[in-house]
Amino acid sequence: MKAAPSIVSHVMYTLLKITRFSKVVEKKMIENKFNKSPAPPKKSIYRVADVSLSYILERQVWEIKPKNSRPEIVVIFLHGGAYIANISKMHWNVVQKIFEMIRPIIYVPDYPLAPESNWRDTYTFMDELYWRVQEKYTDKKIVFIGDSAGGGLALGFAQKLRDEGKNLPNHIVLFSPWLDLNMDNPEIREYEDRDVILTTKGLMAAAQKYSGGTNFKNPYLSPIYGDFSKLCPITVFTGTNDLLHPDSKKLRELCLSQNLSLNYFEYPRMFHDWVIFTFLPESKDALEKVKSILVTD
Repeated sequence: MKAAPSIVSHVMYTLLKITRFSKVVEKKMIENKFNKSPAPPKKSIYRVADVSLSYILERQVWEIKPKNSRPEIVVIFLHGGAYIANISKMHWNVVQKIFEMIRPIIYVPDYPLAPESNWRDTYTFMDELYWRVQEKYTDKKIVFIGDSAGGGLALGFAQKLRDEGKNLPNHIVLFSPWLDLNMDNPEIREYEDRDVILTTKGLMAAAQKYSGGTNFKNPYLSPIYGDFSKLCPITVFTGTNDLLHPDSKKLRELCLSQNLSLNYFEYPRMFHDWVIFTFLPESKDALEKVKSILVTD
């Protein structure tokens, strides 16, 4: 991408900063005030896809399939929300863009959230979901795509699959991933004033709820502490005004040191999770890159 963000992105960043949006999010994280019900799929998705609903452990799972084609790719899309907020309309915007651009089968799970559940419940859910997808689509490429906390879950769960000797996905795509619940990368302090979405205080409150008392350095909670050998290829999108940007840079270094294939895209002055703002030119650019990588992978 070019050295400066688009005018639209600059305006969006300025509005978020003026309204102190990150403090609003922080308060909701601390007080657990997020809506726990998932936003439903957009009506426009039903016009272009076959959408079916099933349940795993009493949680909803949507399967979105092209009407008249046989896709080669199955995407499991894991939404962000610090493990305490559910699927939003913005996440469905991303899902629809991915569907329109790549025409895959997409699973969108309403995975268990804290504090009502913890990471063990989420992983139990993911084990069942992944088994079902593999059983149904034995001949297709499986891709994990996750934003923010969903990115951390995607990478942590892939490490668990590898540790247990199970089949890995073919690719993992991460948008502004939350890779370390410990938040102790010394560079993070430099980003506190830049980020207009997140605060360390808010994330630490969410991490406590999700961890269920487990040490934050457990790699299934914080995959940055895990082993990256023998994993599948990874693609990362990060912005330099994102509180989590330092850990995306650290992931790049770790993958390079362990000879793991990594596509790394750094967008100057973009804020946390900007890819789900699908009207932004930078988001459109990122999703085009995802398409290019996945259809040729």
